[in-house]
Amino acid sequence: MGVSGDNQFEVKLGRIRSPSGERRVQGFFKKMARGAGRVSRSRRGGGGRQRQAARGHFQRRVIVKVHVVRMDAKGFSAQRHHMDYVERDGTGPKGEPSKLYDRDELEADKDTFLERGSDDRHQFRIIISPEDAGELKDLTALTSDLVDQMENDLGTKLDWVAVNHYDTGQPHTHLIISGKRDGGADLVIPRDYIAYGIRERVQELVEIELGPVPEIDGRNRIARMVGQERFTQIDHTIFKAAREGVIDLTGPSRPGSSWRNQLARMRLKKLVSMGLAEPAGKGRWTLVSDADATLRRMGERGDIIKTMHRAMEGKDAGRVMDASSIFDPGSDSAKQVVGVIIDKGIADDVNDRAYVVIDSLDGKPVYVTIGGEARLPEFAKGQIVTVTPPNKEPRSSDYTIAKIAGANDGRYSAILHMGADKTARPEFVAAHIRRLEAMHRVGHVQRQQDATWDIPKDYLEHATAYEVATAARRPADISLTSGLRLSQMKTAIGATWLDEHLRDFDDADGARGFASDVETARAVRRNFLMKQGFLEKGQHRLSQDILDALETRDLESAGAELSSTMGKAYSPSPGRGRIEGIYANSIDCPSGKYAVIERVKDFSLVPWREMLERNRGKSVSGLIRGGSVSWRLTKGRGIS
Repeated sequence: MGVSGDNQFEVKLGRIRSPSGERRVQGFFKKMARGAGRVSRSRRGGGGRQRQAARGHFQRRVIVKVHVVRMDAKGFSAQRHHMDYVERDGTGPKGEPSKLYDRDELEADKDTFLERGSDDRHQFRIIISPEDAGELKDLTALTSDLVDQMENDLGTKLDWVAVNHYDTGQPHTHLIISGKRDGGADLVIPRDYIAYGIRERVQELVEIELGPVPEIDGRNRIARMVGQERFTQIDHTIFKAAREGVIDLTGPSRPGSSWRNQLARMRLKKLVSMGLAEPAGKGRWTLVSDADATLRRMGERGDIIKTMHRAMEGKDAGRVMDASSIFDPGSDSAKQVVGVIIDKGIADDVNDRAYVVIDSLDGKPVYVTIGGEARLPEFAKGQIVTVTPPNKEPRSSDYTIAKIAGANDGRYSAILHMGADKTARPEFVAAHIRRLEAMHRVGHVQRQQDATWDIPKDYLEHATAYEVATAARRPADISLTSGLRLSQMKTAIGATWLDEHLRDFDDADGARGFASDVETARAVRRNFLMKQGFLEKGQHRLSQDILDALETRDLESAGAELSSTMGKAYSPSPGRGRIEGIYANSIDCPSGKYAVIERVKDFSLVPWREMLERNRGKSVSGLIRGGSVSWRLTKGRGIS
């Protein structure tokens, strides 16, 4: 551009340089970080939206979620499972498995990437979901361009792989970035860049390809949110503007935003019809205290039901799937669910929530959140599992604490406990102290400097409240009911889960889905047991004696096989009494999972419990009563 006159000059547009005078190009993050507070405030305010309205268009909306994974032994294993999961079947454009790619290859080598990152302190999982992803020509090119921008902003080359998913209504990309800079130092991505910078970079790239959203289209998009039964962009504005639970729209509208107030009024009328708000005079509404959380749950519920419909596709269509199909461990009506896994997956990558869909014995599909993605490998489709509601009652230790405190003016201590129970072992008392420490962290009890605890008179009520609150945060307790599939149980020698049903349950009329499969399998199982001599012709129920005989035959077979490899004799465990030895390992049998208890000259097989895994290779002592074993760790470590 030229200017006539005495002081002629020419402006040449170029790359922005550092204000310090250095020749190095100034990165996007350094500019942003220098005014982080100001930038964050302006981005989170309404100024940007007002400027967009003035320009006559809206910004392209993009969701970016970032999860930092610590790469300890557990994290590395979880990362491998995560990469296996994102490459799963059905996520490609035509239902094929998705493929990892990087900057150079359309099919990147997963194992090579994992090996390069084996020494990382952490890695980054990023989900990129443009609202208009379906209109983009190439998500792979968008991801590659984004990483180029991030490298410029962060001042380092990035080691990354990515995969595009098309299995939901919203195509999206999973981007995995190694936790090292190109010089070998740990890669640290500042919070502001994670919170705003990455999203803005993606928005810029989408706008370059698709252009800005015309104002009329933007308004229509927001208007469509008015009737939705989920937390929306309009709700975000409403709840942010509310003061002490009251939203007041009686004031004058800002220039150009009257249409937003109009949509807010329409949305509030919808919230009133949903029981989440109440009119409080002209232009004013009172919001229910947990209305935002309720809306988010409703949105999740809708997504869950869609997931269940996909899982049940082609499986006895017509069964009801609604809110009651979602297992809620915090509900008072939650009950035990037994069934077969028909689907599993990740509900939320960033918050690390995994799920399974179960076809239950009562003929109803059930959606169950099971915790983090790391749990998914524990379960497979076709396995029979049991889901148990969490405990909401005081524990046995709480009753002991309350009893001792009641006899000691509301005080409890390890000394008082051991004085009240001369047989109490130190580790048993320590467990009660740990319980009180957990209760102390949320204010239910007080600890004194002399190692005593002040226990309120209504301590058991406090314990109940603690269990209820914990249950609401905890995922469902799900366990593998049998290591055998239903088809394997039909001809197995052992006391299987199917045999328990032959003992305790009558035939069910009109059974559907898994329940119908169980009925068919039970008929086949009866015929097999008759041929093996365990059942007489016409006998339908199994007695406990038959179950015991099946288990004995099963353990004798397993014991004989182990004896040949261990070089020791198999010694059946007693029906009652004490058993001692080294916990060597565990084995899966048709009758269940059993612990191998090894001694100098022989070994036994006894029912396995999870606590034994912490004591593998150590001496254990157990008391067998009623078919179960109560274990304790002993001091010895050698073979007894």
